[in-house]
Amino acid sequence: MESSKNSNIIQLVLVAALVGAAFYIGSLSSKVGKLEEANKNTGAPSQGAEVPATFDSVALASSLGLDSGAFKTCVDNRDTKSRVEEEEKGGQSAGVQGTPGIILFDTQTGNSAVIPGAVDSATMQLFLDNVIAGKSTTLGTQEFKLEKVESLIALNDADYVKGDKSSRVLLFEYSDYDCPFCKRVHPTLQTLLDSNAGKVAWIYRQFPLDQLHPTARSKSEAALCAGKLGGNDAFWAFSDALAKL
Repeated sequence: MESSKNSNIIQLVLVAALVGAAFYIGSLSSKVGKLEEANKNTGAPSQGAEVPATFDSVALASSLGLDSGAFKTCVDNRDTKSRVEEEEKGGQSAGVQGTPGIILFDTQTGNSAVIPGAVDSATMQLFLDNVIAGKSTTLGTQEFKLEKVESLIALNDADYVKGDKSSRVLLFEYSDYDCPFCKRVHPTLQTLLDSNAGKVAWIYRQFPLDQLHPTARSKSEAALCAGKLGGNDAFWAFSDALAKL
């Protein structure tokens, strides 16, 4: 009688343990699933997205028709180091704190719209339309008013530009070649340019985030070497290729 009673108790304990384990595993699976769904919905990159792809700058330069020897010398000597630092400081003066740092500047009014990160094409178009109309932009409950970015360095002959320099609106992008959000917004900005020929020009300036992306600065220097040797078209071809890595 005592033996049978003990056996029943043991069975009950085992059943309870199995139920508890099943509940724990189910809860863990649910949490993981929710986390993955959140990343998918927000577009937040995983840690793996922060690891830059293998990159051979000399091979890329050669594929673009640049003198590989001269390019390698430029990169090895860090001939464009000071230019990267200059553009980086310019971004900081303009209030850029992260990437992509995008400012739409209306040359007629002097007003600017500071874009809140890697927005989609429709939102980018909305900002452009509102800048031209002299209106603020509302996203959800947040209003983005036009402002004067007093310390924004004006378009100059050293800048690399896509589009017509005489366009009413100048889009200044301070960017990092290893930033996943910068890669995401790159085709968005190209779409904006293609859809608004003559209205907007795109100016790319370097803003490498060393702590997050340790190889971004070398890519910035390499892109500027491409521009130094091959001009505006070579710089943009190099930058477009980096955005796809």
